[in-house]
Formats: sequence, C-alpha cells, structure tokens
Amino acid sequence: MSLLKVVLVILALLLIGATAWFYAEGSKLTTFDESARTLAPGEHIELTDGHIHYRWDGPEEGPIIVMAHGFSTPLFVYEQNAQALAQAGFRVLRYDHFGRGWSDRPRVKYDIDFYDRALLELLDRLGITEPIGLVGLSMGGATTAEFTARHPDRVRKLFLLVPASFDTAGNDGLGPALIRMPVIGDWIWRMSWRSLLLGDGRYEAASQGTADNRLMGDVTQQMDYRGFGYALLSTLRHMPMVDREDTFQRLAATGVPVMALYGDKDETVLISSADKLRTAHPEAVIHVMEGGEHDLSVRRHSEVSPLLVDWFSDTEETAQ
Repeated sequence: MSLLKVVLVILALLLIGATAWFYAEGSKLTTFDESARTLAPGEHIELTDGHIHYRWDGPEEGPIIVMAHGFSTPLFVYEQNAQALAQAGFRVLRYDHFGRGWSDRPRVKYDIDFYDRALLELLDRLGITEPIGLVGLSMGGATTAEFTARHPDRVRKLFLLVPASFDTAGNDGLGPALIRMPVIGDWIWRMSWRSLLLGDGRYEAASQGTADNRLMGDVTQQMDYRGFGYALLSTLRHMPMVDREDTFQRLAATGVPVMALYGDKDETVLISSADKLRTAHPEAVIHVMEGGEHDLSVRRHSEVSPLLVDWFSDTEETAQ
C-alpha cells in the first residue's frame, strides 16, 4: 500500500472516530422537555421560539424592573440583587435566556434579533405595557442596550452591570476563530465547552462564598440538558459582544437614562470599555468599582444592590 493510501486510511479512521465521539457525547445529555420544566422553581410561558422560564419577586403593585442575565449563568445570578429590589418595593421579573437555565433550547440562530424578540414577546405575553426599569448583566448588557435603543418607549431606565459590549476578553486569537468555523468549530466546542466554562474555577469560587455572598444555584445543572452547548456556540457566532458603539450611539439618541457599572479588576469585560461607552454615550452615568471583578452582582452585591435601588428610585446619582 502506498504512503498516500496509508495516510488516507488513517485520516478516514480518525474522521470516523471523531464523528462517533461527537455523537456519543451528545447522547449523554438529556432532552429538555415538559418533564424537565416541572422541575423549574419559577413559571413558564410559551413564546414564538419555545417556553421561557421566568420568576416574579416583590409586591404586585410595585414598579416593574426586568433583569436579563449574561452568557451562561441563569437568573439566580441576580438573587441577592432581586431580593434587595423587592424589599425596596419593586416588582422584579427575572427570566432565563433560551438555551439556559430552565428555558427551552430552540435550534435557531442566537443573534441580537433573537434575544430582542424573546424579551419583547415576554413583556407582551405577560401584559407589561408600562415603561420598565431594565437591568442587563455582561452579555445581557449588550442585549438590553440594543433592546432599549430599538424600543425606547418600553424602558424607563437602564442599568448595565459589566456590559459585554466593547472590550471583552476571549474574542481574538486562533481558538475563538476555529470555534466560529462550521463543522470543525462544532467538534472543538463539543469537546471543550464544559472545561472552558468550568476549568478556570470562576464558577466554583462564586459558589463557595459566605452564605449570602455566593451564587444561589447550581450552574452545572443546566449543562445536563441537550441544547445548552449549542445555544452558547450559536451566541458566540452570531451575537457580537465587542465593538457595539453603534448600539450605544442609538441608545444615547433615545434619551433613556443609562447607568453602567464596571469593575477595575474585571478580566472578562475590560475596564477600557468604560471609556468607550463614555465616548459613544456621553450622557451615561458610569461608576467604576475599585477591586471589582466580573461577578459584581454576587460577590459585591452589598454594594451593587444599593446602586440599583437608588437608580430606579430616581435618587440622584452623580458617580463618574
């Protein structure tokens, strides 16, 4: 047998093995269906793209604040903040993005139009017509900023927690470029997404704080259901979290008050983002938390929550 034939046989065997492994990994996951929904702590409502999981906190007559989480941690990332807002008299609505937490995992393109449609339909289906207070964390900062720019009549005030919109780590280099490629990127992602999310110990650290200073939920539970990895990969491919100057310029034109909170030690959303937001939206109130990292809403909630309450209570905020 010629050398070329040997090489081709080896490549074919490797391809067969990789394909078998790809599908074997997928087969280990559980389908997210009606039986899974019954385990959810909140409620579900059916939208165009599937059933979305949501939770209400606070008095029914209170002013409504809607909180959109980030890339991969479900609505419990806001637990301490939501309780503080509820105790201050606000009616707080949190929801899991499609693909995460206890929401369905549709096989669609997870782009800005998709995230915008989900939030708009959720408000409409729940009968929320008055302008809301809106909070966006990390990737949720990008989606809520775009939502407000598109629908300024639906938002009274916007609060952005470490918004992933300008300088966000992990977008450059060979690895991210390969992951964004069809076929090979799917294989690499399925092989590595769990270790990429959990390998740096970030979630473990956030889950092991003091009793009231940690994630109030198990971030790995959602990973056992088929479609979680797909949702993250599709988001990486179709939902840019850098260079969103256009979004914030259009947001500035709406006149909706905006506050953004950054941490100067954040290794995910780099502090240089604050200056870029200030340039794109000169009227935005920008607060930088000294020593703050990406998990401000959890590890520094005792400082973050008062800022949220003050902002939505129309208390004058002048921190720059």
